[in-house]
Amino acid sequence: MSMRNILIGLGAGLAAALLFAGLVSGTALALPLFILSPLPIAIAGLGFGTYSAAAAAAVASAMIGLAIGHLAGGLYFILFAAPVAWAAHLVGLSRPDDAVPGGRQWFPLDNVLVRAALVTGAAVVVTGFLLGYNPEALVSQTVSVLKDWLAQSSADGMAPTEAEIEPLVRFNITLMPFTSASLTLGILVLATWLGARIARMSGLLAREWTPLWAVVLPQSAALFFGLAFIVSLLPGVPGQIAGAFAGAMGFAFALTGFGLLHAMLNGKAARPLLLFLVYALSFFLLPLGIMAVVGLADTALQFRARRFAARSGIS
Repeated sequence: MSMRNILIGLGAGLAAALLFAGLVSGTALALPLFILSPLPIAIAGLGFGTYSAAAAAAVASAMIGLAIGHLAGGLYFILFAAPVAWAAHLVGLSRPDDAVPGGRQWFPLDNVLVRAALVTGAAVVVTGFLLGYNPEALVSQTVSVLKDWLAQSSADGMAPTEAEIEPLVRFNITLMPFTSASLTLGILVLATWLGARIARMSGLLAREWTPLWAVVLPQSAALFFGLAFIVSLLPGVPGQIAGAFAGAMGFAFALTGFGLLHAMLNGKAARPLLLFLVYALSFFLLPLGIMAVVGLADTALQFRARRFAARSGIS
């Protein structure tokens, strides 16, 4: 353990806290800064080791707790700081490869993604309990706020009624365990991926580089997702808990669905343009659920496993 690396981790934690603090500024950059707030922790872990990431996660959470509130600091640690530090640790895990002189075997990226999804689901569940997640109360409060706001902003006095607002609000709050876990895992994956890119450009990434689109989740992950999705249809707390895990795992499969598109277009001259169009359209026409189905089908059929050589790395 190097004191230099620990000090770098402390600085990274301060940077992460400052990025998170942008959320309370209310400016147009507030959301992007919040989304990027775990990035310094990822860079510390991928470039300078596990202890550096741990120091960054602890300092970031502590600073947020002191500046905004203990609950905010604790939730940041549970949802973002600890998971991204752990993901960076997994990406950096390796052992000597006896078959190749001087070679190393790296922790498989598919296992990193599965574990990241599982820890994200657990983090969202814990967060729900700490915040006292109550769907019925949230529906009532949200409908009341929306009704008053729409009534004030309506120029012709024809604002929607409570009965018209309530079904849409209820639908979105019912999906909250799914969507919260999906968004949280998206932030975690983005931070880890960007952190690896930056560490690589700086010459600090020890792991061999491999395109992230080469990752195919194991069939056990598909079975877990199917079970979690079925249980999520149950009412009450069991369904909500299962929904968080189904949402995180579903987002992981959506990522591999996009990865299949990358693989199919690999080597084609129009690949950048086509990928840009697909990602742009995904915000409007292709919901993540469709891409999750594509990823599940890829896992079941082992398409890429048969056609592309597996390598250990990140892209």
